[in-house]
Amino acid sequence: MQRRQFLVQSALFTAVSTMGFRAAPVAAADGSVAGIAAAQSFKIGEATVTALSDGFLPITADTLVGITPEEFKTLLAAAYIEGDAHPTGVNAYLIETGGTRVLVDTGTGTVFGPGLGHLPTNMAALGIDPASIDTIVATHLHPDHIGGIAGVASNPFVNASLVASQDDIAFWSSSEIKAQAPEQFRSFFDMAVGATSAFGDKVRAVTGEADLGNGLTAVPLPGHTPGHMGVMLESGGDSLLIWGDVIHVPPVQFTRPEVTIGFDTDQDMARKTRQSVLDQAATDKLRVAGMHIGFPGMGYVERAAQGYRFVPQPYPYG
Repeated sequence: MQRRQFLVQSALFTAVSTMGFRAAPVAAADGSVAGIAAAQSFKIGEATVTALSDGFLPITADTLVGITPEEFKTLLAAAYIEGDAHPTGVNAYLIETGGTRVLVDTGTGTVFGPGLGHLPTNMAALGIDPASIDTIVATHLHPDHIGGIAGVASNPFVNASLVASQDDIAFWSSSEIKAQAPEQFRSFFDMAVGATSAFGDKVRAVTGEADLGNGLTAVPLPGHTPGHMGVMLESGGDSLLIWGDVIHVPPVQFTRPEVTIGFDTDQDMARKTRQSVLDQAATDKLRVAGMHIGFPGMGYVERAAQGYRFVPQPYPYG
């Protein structure tokens, strides 16, 4: 599946900054208008959460564990997705609350191909200066979540501190574990160390349900990585759980939560974490947001005849 290019046809696509959809012209390298950057904002109590897209990553059946290619294709077809690959979104979330700006994950930077790495362009088009970010929260230290720090020439978030799990920092900075890892994964360790090093003494390593301030709490969700975590936002009687990589391929893993992905550090723990979080979200009618749910990736979880289903957050017209 090829990435669509939405071309701007007239000057009507001027910058908009209202609750809900935002659109702004994006300049190509030669200065011409190449397309539009889009974001979607939601009110969570007194806070504003803006979903920002970094692009998409095609995932095929051979990346997953516990499902056959035929079953994979059948579930994609049931979601009206043709072909043998799922176009998995890569999202980041800007939280504006208590006079601060917190960015949860930073996208891929220059690590992956042309379908990804669009977060900086989208931020710029919407007038979001990386220097205005007070805190970066890394749900975990995989390249598609910290590439915007480690996969670029220099850290653009010059005024921010970095919050990351102590368990993830310890794991990805271990030379012993790196030496035992498959060759194709060793660069992950280098990037994780590069990301944390970019912040020097402004790294806050957290454990457990750490209070991050302004209604934000770190939520341990281990398995995908040892320190994989979500961020719970509570404000004005409302709440949102940004759950990182609990789900990678929505048409598959909502229906069959037992299916894992090859990038999980601990397959069994990742499976148990996903099943627990889905059960909690469905039971509590908890609003969630995921880095790999189709943009903007925010909505609710309901029980289904088989497994669960995702119900997107209604568009905020008001």
